[in-house]
Amino acid sequence: MDKCGKIGIIGLGLIGGSIALALREKYDVKGMSRNPDTVKYALDAGMISSVADTYSDFTDCVAVIVCTPLALVEKTVKDVLAAVGDKTIVTDVGSVKGMLCGIKGRIIGGHPMAGTEQSGIRAAKERLLENAYYILVDYNGNPGDLEVIRNVVLACGAVPVVMTAEEHDRLVAKISHLEHMAAYSLVSSAMTGDEEIVGSGFTDTTRIASSDPSFWNTVARLNRDNLVREMDGYIATLSSLRNDIAAGRDVTPVLAAAKEKRDKLRYKKRFMTDYVLYVDVPDCVGSIVGVLGKLADAGISISNLTVMHSREGAGGALRLELKDEQGYKKAKEILA
Repeated sequence: MDKCGKIGIIGLGLIGGSIALALREKYDVKGMSRNPDTVKYALDAGMISSVADTYSDFTDCVAVIVCTPLALVEKTVKDVLAAVGDKTIVTDVGSVKGMLCGIKGRIIGGHPMAGTEQSGIRAAKERLLENAYYILVDYNGNPGDLEVIRNVVLACGAVPVVMTAEEHDRLVAKISHLEHMAAYSLVSSAMTGDEEIVGSGFTDTTRIASSDPSFWNTVARLNRDNLVREMDGYIATLSSLRNDIAAGRDVTPVLAAAKEKRDKLRYKKRFMTDYVLYVDVPDCVGSIVGVLGKLADAGISISNLTVMHSREGAGGALRLELKDEQGYKKAKEILA
């Protein structure tokens, strides 16, 4: 099959490696990493077909995707643009987009809403981005370049969504960044560190507090204004609820209004249980039936099923909720 051109990837970790795997059938993939062992692994595994030693080596690429750690994205993007000039489109996968505003050149911002709790090239998965939302930002009004990156995103199996950097950063502050800060704060407030008994409500609410602190410190710094505004709103809401409870008032209306809002998400997201599996399945006819058939043959009951779209922190395209620990362990063994 004729390839669509060459794509460069800087940073061959979980996201960079997964993008390389997803694109290798449609594009020649040229990779770069500071770690020689990572480069060797990528070549041996067929994730990339060639290696770049300098940023100038990417001038023969249709686009270069910067997949470095978030703290290095801005500098790397600037350095790559300086090296490739107007010969190549530069894009990134950073989870904050305002940091790239004002940079001139052929730059399209990107943020794939996908990931797992794992890291590194050996955790990369060909279908990690499949059906995940992938935010795109056209900083300098380059519709042609935006269309090129949109096609790259589609080749990954992801769902491209175009918005401004401001819209993106306000959105993620509300639906992701605030929640992580709240989870960290709740753990700090409620736990002494030697608990022997913890309820499922607490573990569900604070699951994301196990995320990388260094990464979230960088997020907080880069999206500070939006995050502080959302935290102020949350603090005000929590304080109001606290004052109502302290005064002995009926808080049922407040709780009911919140419940109604949360219940509206049922068809987009599902509630957490203690027995959840994320399963990588291809986006093709019969794939989900195949998974369910295996579980049915083993007599395993499923209490809920979701096809993932926003997949940050999740390791697969299909989310299964099992009824009990026995079914969970058996399903995990069968689907492994």
